[in-house]
Amino acid sequence: MKTKILFVHHTAMWFRRPFFRALSKIYDVEFIFTHVESYNKTYNIQLSQVIPGMDGVNYKVINKNWGLPWEAIRRAMGDYDIFLGGSWDTLNDVIETLLYFIIVKFKRRPFILWREDWDWNVQSTKRSLVKILAGFLSRRTDAILVPGSKHREFFTKLGVSSEKIFIMPNVSNLTLKDDDYNNLIKIREEMGLKNEKVILFVGRLINLKGVQFLLKAFSKLRQRMENVILIIVGNGSCHEELENLSRKLQVNDKVYFRGNVDNELLGAYYLLCNVFVLPSITTHHADACPLVVNEAMYFSKPVITSDAVGTTFMIKNGRNGYVVPERNPEGLCNALYNILSDSELEKRMGEASKIIINEGFTYQNMIAGFNQAVNYLNFE
Repeated sequence: MKTKILFVHHTAMWFRRPFFRALSKIYDVEFIFTHVESYNKTYNIQLSQVIPGMDGVNYKVINKNWGLPWEAIRRAMGDYDIFLGGSWDTLNDVIETLLYFIIVKFKRRPFILWREDWDWNVQSTKRSLVKILAGFLSRRTDAILVPGSKHREFFTKLGVSSEKIFIMPNVSNLTLKDDDYNNLIKIREEMGLKNEKVILFVGRLINLKGVQFLLKAFSKLRQRMENVILIIVGNGSCHEELENLSRKLQVNDKVYFRGNVDNELLGAYYLLCNVFVLPSITTHHADACPLVVNEAMYFSKPVITSDAVGTTFMIKNGRNGYVVPERNPEGLCNALYNILSDSELEKRMGEASKIIINEGFTYQNMIAGFNQAVNYLNFE
């Protein structure tokens, strides 16, 4: 008989659905999604009670009343072998998780926690309270799933035994398609590009992403290299501010704000670029585990990130890219120059990125991490 799992999660993002489908073939999983509406607003998506790509999966979208998904909480009182869930991103999340935890422990069922926290440099009362709560819950859960070594270190520092922490890497479902090459040609023609070196950023234009520091780095780079442009894909509350900054820095003629791009076109932008940059900064929270790093590496690109990004464990300095201190335009500029001025280095780094993805960041790796956690609980 298959192990029965009650899997409570925020929503079914497009890159998670292949993972959820695969789990449904291995286990008897009931998925409950409790924060679909808030994620719709954040990521400008439109999920409802019926989620595309979830055919054959046992799932339900739960609406919240008085800030909590009471139907999901009631379901936690039901019949299952393992409970998986938990969050402390908001006060309501904390209350919800504590209710699950009490119910699951009362039923004497195993509780698996799936989190992407890491110890970013924020000193605040709120952060301290979150760490206390995280330590209390994580030390008492039966297993923890995290996306990488940086996140595992966070929980071991909280006193969690390393033997019950399992790495389940995040994975992107963006793949190379024949249309990507056709779209690449169209983008080049539309933008009038010839032999320029292309720097690419993909993400929401919010303060957390640190694009202002990339613009400053690009301004410095333009003093050392002429045949280089910066393409910014995405939109957000800082869009106008960033455009104004590019004009102030007098690089607006070489900076292209492309707005939100459909996923069907995104692959062409990765093919177009010579290097991908994610210059995130520490704010009141961290850039936990952005998948754009996976995507750029899948397309065989060198990657530069700041040390405020949770996926720095994917970047081997000097091998497939660089990790530079956050809020450091000079460091970003030097890393960009090293790659863009050396075609052989750029090629080697891109090839290394692809190998890293193929070896450790596929859905098979994700399933393997999940299976290890379940097997640790001694369920047959």
